[in-house]
Amino acid sequence: MTNEQRRDAELVRQILSGDEGAFDALYKRHKQRIHESIFNKIGDWHYAEELTDDTFLKAKEHLKTLRAPEKVLNWMFRIANQLIAGWHRENKKKKRVLLEFFADVEVTAANRIAEDHTPYKERYEKFCEAIGQLPELEQKMLHLQFENKSYEEIAEICDVSVGSVRNRLPRAKKKLEAWAAAWKAANAEGRDLDFSEFDKGKGK
Repeated sequence: MTNEQRRDAELVRQILSGDEGAFDALYKRHKQRIHESIFNKIGDWHYAEELTDDTFLKAKEHLKTLRAPEKVLNWMFRIANQLIAGWHRENKKKKRVLLEFFADVEVTAANRIAEDHTPYKERYEKFCEAIGQLPELEQKMLHLQFENKSYEEIAEICDVSVGSVRNRLPRAKKKLEAWAAAWKAANAEGRDLDFSEFDKGKGK
């Protein structure tokens, strides 16, 4: 066992005994290595920070299950990899949604979006902002459809008729398509789009 492993094992024992300072010490000790590993695999600094914090929180929550305290760093790398896999699955779904609704916006190719996280991230955030202008019921219906729910399942979850789903979902998509065109024009002119002004029908 190396000196580093002995120190890790001691910190784990202190954390399990209720020493919050020991957890802070473990965090400071290994944060950079965990963050660098995550960043190298997802290419997004901001989300790497979030996943790093999530890694430590999950490690703290399940620390009692660790049978080899001296190997806590390798264990946290495994936790980080699980979170990275989940992040990629979620972003794969978001990219599919993004491409579907931004088909008429000047996005060169799916590969470019996949490779360049910053433009993709900005587009997706704008997309979510646009959805936020829709009535709450339509927002809920859209998110359920993103999860591949059928019209019948959406109707049951939202406590409405299937006919209502068939009517409101296309209406919501038309609003988003109109927004996409407006976003394209605003982007070409170098200005931002004020969604609260663009869609005053929110909540109706």
